[in-house]
Amino acid sequence: MRGSLRVAGLFEAAILLLAWPIAAQVRTGLLSSSLSGVVSPGYSASYGNMTSSEHNWVMGGTATYSGAFYNPNFLSFNANVYLNQSRANSDFQSISDASGVSASANIFGGSHFPGSITYSKAYNQEGNYAVPGLANFVTHGNNDSFGVNWSENLPDAPSFSAGFQMGSSQYSVYGANDQGNTKFHSVNLHSAYTLAGFNMGAYYSDGDSHSLIPQVVAGDQDTEVRSDGSAYGFNISHKLPLNGSVSAAVNRSDWDTDYLGNNSTGTIDIFNALAAVHPTEKLSFSASATYSDNLSGQLIESIVAAGGVASGLNTSDTSDSLDVEGSAGYAPTAHVQTTAYVERRTQDFLGENYGVTSYGGSAAYSHPLLDGYFSSTLNMTANVTDETGEDILGFSTNENYSSEILGWKVSGSFGYAQNAQTLLVTYMSSFYNYTGTARRRWGKLYMSAGAGGARTALTQQAGTANGSQSYSGSVGYSPWITANGSYSRSSGQALETGSGLVPVPVLPPVFTSGLVSLYGGNSYSVGVSSSPIKKLMLAVAYARSTSNTSSAGTSSANQNSEFTSTIQYQTRKLSYNSGYARLEQGFSASGTQPEVISSFYIGVSRWFNFF
Repeated sequence: MRGSLRVAGLFEAAILLLAWPIAAQVRTGLLSSSLSGVVSPGYSASYGNMTSSEHNWVMGGTATYSGAFYNPNFLSFNANVYLNQSRANSDFQSISDASGVSASANIFGGSHFPGSITYSKAYNQEGNYAVPGLANFVTHGNNDSFGVNWSENLPDAPSFSAGFQMGSSQYSVYGANDQGNTKFHSVNLHSAYTLAGFNMGAYYSDGDSHSLIPQVVAGDQDTEVRSDGSAYGFNISHKLPLNGSVSAAVNRSDWDTDYLGNNSTGTIDIFNALAAVHPTEKLSFSASATYSDNLSGQLIESIVAAGGVASGLNTSDTSDSLDVEGSAGYAPTAHVQTTAYVERRTQDFLGENYGVTSYGGSAAYSHPLLDGYFSSTLNMTANVTDETGEDILGFSTNENYSSEILGWKVSGSFGYAQNAQTLLVTYMSSFYNYTGTARRRWGKLYMSAGAGGARTALTQQAGTANGSQSYSGSVGYSPWITANGSYSRSSGQALETGSGLVPVPVLPPVFTSGLVSLYGGNSYSVGVSSSPIKKLMLAVAYARSTSNTSSAGTSSANQNSEFTSTIQYQTRKLSYNSGYARLEQGFSASGTQPEVISSFYIGVSRWFNFF
């Protein structure tokens, strides 16, 4: 298949491993090691409407080589190699042949200076291009990663740890003309120390990434994004009388992003402090304060962290925020906890001054109920704005219950909020969410069902709602047959990133219209598996997803359907395998017909424990 030539080097490496002298155990001097694997020769075929047909006799399989030098606490290692693994002949979940290697080593694990090294490389690996709440679109490509970590943990001395990671990937989306790629690297440092009862810590991080994001659903040119960022900070804490503690932290972060030639840079300083005491078992008090000198920067950083871009935001204007809160808690019984609080929030944002004073209380209750367990929380808040003097009432509640009723094990949860505070005091949000599950077994017969949903939106801002619903169920008579199915639908606003559409991390009014994609769609799946006789396994599954997306005035109708079937029979160390997989995927914005690709495999696998 298509990955065969590109993995010639890995294939040769696997042959060397599989040709290792067979022995019950290998120990050479101070080195002890073991090698096991699966060799899978077979016939493979692949064909599609946009690729040429290929028919090959392929040699695939997996191998694991692990061991230690001198002592596992001194040096231990593990390496895994896999060759020509597809959805039709393995559980590697790749419509095309996937091959790769991953390796790791732990050094000085039993000392005060432990370290580790990791490496992985994959060819023709299947990936996902996500849509929130729906089945993912399928990508394929190559990726690699490398990481080093080291620590120092000497007694009565500051601890220190350091880490370095780097990686890259190149991928394409089936059914689209676009190619995507990304490169990144990051460095992380951390230290902690205790002196005279003070617990202190400090950290530093730095990283950059460069991505070419394919406009899969927008039909526009590919988007090039470069992002650099660093952060460092210090924290300290100490015990107080009356079972209390006090802590404080200072953090600074900066970013530098470039999107289609538009540059955005900035620095954020955040200071926070917290003091709390617990004079009695039932009574507690706390006070906290948080200050940010760049509120706009906080919004931008949340967008960049999600993989998006924020070229439309202006950071030249002064923006800051101060949040001061005091609270008291009282637990009248073991099952009830109450809290009263007052909070003052002030913000300078986009050239305007805003302020809100909030006061309210909460109660939490938990107790066994009707052979199950019930818990509930209720929070009430009155928010008074400086600009209008208007008093806005907000509240939130959450309930959870689990029990066994007439042999059914059931659980459920429900949450609701109205006029909940957001990062910006000028906006409030409302939301609800719910989940429910039920399952029961009668001997070998079992059934289960589940449902869930969520919706969130800004209270006074039309067109900002995100919503989703999902349903699932299964029934089976083990081991004869198991059937399952699911359905989901979702709609809302999202950012288009290199990994797909992700939920908008901050308030939509902050964005320019070109940064937000609208989406909506549904997906469903069904599957059946059976083991009618011992060591024989049959399975078939089908999934389909349809969605509509729009961004910057361009709309796209998208579809994805996948069908897989496998047959496996095992005798001792031999396994006979056969499988078929088919993918159809397309985007109307790409201007091409949907791509269809199929693969078929039949072969035999043999497990070996070489030494």
